[in-house]
Amino acid sequence: MLLLIVPGKRQFQRFIVKLPAKVSAGDRSITGITVRVSRKGFFVRAQNCFNTGTPVVIDLSLSDTDICQLKGAVKYVRRYDLLPRLNGMGIELSGEFPRYAELITAIEKERG
Repeated sequence: MLLLIVPGKRQFQRFIVKLPAKVSAGDRSITGITVRVSRKGFFVRAQNCFNTGTPVVIDLSLSDTDICQLKGAVKYVRRYDLLPRLNGMGIELSGEFPRYAELITAIEKERG
């Protein structure tokens, strides 16, 4: 397998991880599922999306009783008219979140 690293793109390895997420901005919330996570953010598959640049608060469900609250901003949005189930938004985290970092470290150790 050939691995190509493009400078300026994808500084961190992505992992396929499906976790329920509630993304909120102001009084509006959108629920979705993460599909790819990295150290600095993740992609949330959701029918509806916030606009690029919107600051958001994310409640990421690590288990039924364990919710990790994060802050970030919508970095990009993917909308597919013919396949709306593929819609979603890339979220870049702002700040350090120790519990999220522990999750990523555990995934990195598990999947190498």
